[in-house]
Amino acid sequence: MKKITVIVRNLPLNTRKNAEALRMSVGLTLREDKVTVIFMDDGVYTATHIKPELLNFTPMDKAFEALSMLKCPLFADKPSMQKRGINKLIENVKPAEREEIVRTITESDIAIPF
Repeated sequence: MKKITVIVRNLPLNTRKNAEALRMSVGLTLREDKVTVIFMDDGVYTATHIKPELLNFTPMDKAFEALSMLKCPLFADKPSMQKRGINKLIENVKPAEREEIVRTITESDIAIPF
């Protein structure tokens, strides 16, 4: 079993990139690897309660639901949240200090940035 970390760093607007990152994360669980998803920089907006139909981006509710059911850890970088004034996240996404984010990435066998 490998530890795989997917790092979402981009705005979710006008792109399918972040939705694909989450779908790929769900797919990675099929091999019984331990998958963790980290939202940092502008990627923290992906883990907020924004309305996709108003902002022209792909809804990600099903991917978040699947990752939660699969018990994949979902973390949002606290400094990135603070810098952007974000204080409320989607259920099951936990704010994490930068040290925990760095430790998770460095302990991973594979890190996939998006």
